Amino acid sequence: MGKYGRILGGVALTAFFLWLALRNVDVSAVRDALRHASYGFLLPAALCGALGYCLRTWRWGRILATTKAIPFARLFPILMTGFAANNLLPARVGEFVRAYLLSREEGINPSLALATIVVERVCDGLTLIALMALTLALFPIPVADPRLQAVELAATVIFGAAALALVALLLFPRPILTLAYRCLRPLPERLAARITGLLDQFIAGLDALRSPLALARIAGLSLLVWMCEGGTFAFVLLAFPLGLAGGEWLAATIFLLVFVNLGIMIPSAPGYVGTYQLFAKLALGAFGIAASAAVALSFVAHALQYTLITSVGLLSLWRLGFSPRNLGQMARAEQATISNAPTPTPLSEAAD
Repeated sequence: MGKYGRILGGVALTAFFLWLALRNVDVSAVRDALRHASYGFLLPAALCGALGYCLRTWRWGRILATTKAIPFARLFPILMTGFAANNLLPARVGEFVRAYLLSREEGINPSLALATIVVERVCDGLTLIALMALTLALFPIPVADPRLQAVELAATVIFGAAALALVALLLFPRPILTLAYRCLRPLPERLAARITGLLDQFIAGLDALRSPLALARIAGLSLLVWMCEGGTFAFVLLAFPLGLAGGEWLAATIFLLVFVNLGIMIPSAPGYVGTYQLFAKLALGAFGIAASAAVALSFVAHALQYTLITSVGLLSLWRLGFSPRNLGQMARAEQATISNAPTPTPLSEAAD
């Protein structure tokens, strides 16, 4: 699919999800909820978000440590530029922007750079699922919604399968490369070599997970990252008079955190408009919160996070010597580099 096709597809999906989020919602009630919110809570919410991205940088540095030790001050602008690109470009190509910048600024192999980002994403998904499972075990959810259960099941299957794949690659890297080589034999040799090489680089990106101590640190940092992200939602929830008791407020915070972040993984137009609102409405609906209040809260939380990430990311981009018009070029350059990369490990070795 071409660039314009992806853009049109993203816009169509955004319009569809936004329609699902806003249908049967009283617009005047949304306006009233926004009018009566206590916006002083947004400052601590923003501080929690900023701390979360600092911890993300630290965690990424730990994942990269077996390849190269990169100071926080050099890694933070690369990370924030990638997240800003996700807000400004469709289809989450900010991950490619981040890998491109890491390769350009620090000399990391492009495929390996992208592999470390995939590891990050799997850690994020597993942490979110663990938080959701803990919440369901500790707090009864007032409203049973089959749509929530479907999202929970899909996320568990996807990230559970990803976790099993990571474990297999960690424990049996050479047999998996051998199996991949044999399965790819019917393909042209150049294409088979390229795919095997990408897999080899991905395995190299898992090196940080081979040490139990390093794995424990990354898991602990992942938990801290999402606790900070949860803090953002917790303070935004406090900004609205929803009448939640202490336990319900904590459970609603975690549900909002989990479902919004799972929802925005769905490809859409830049900025996650529509998916953010729909999944926030679903999450808060489990606690009997009116759809109008849930939608109003989602607009505030979304605007806060979007503004924070995009502004810091654009400042970081400027610091790195680029302008916003370069973002799409970076993503395409990274994709082309990975597609055309030669295999780092000869296929004859992979087949041994």
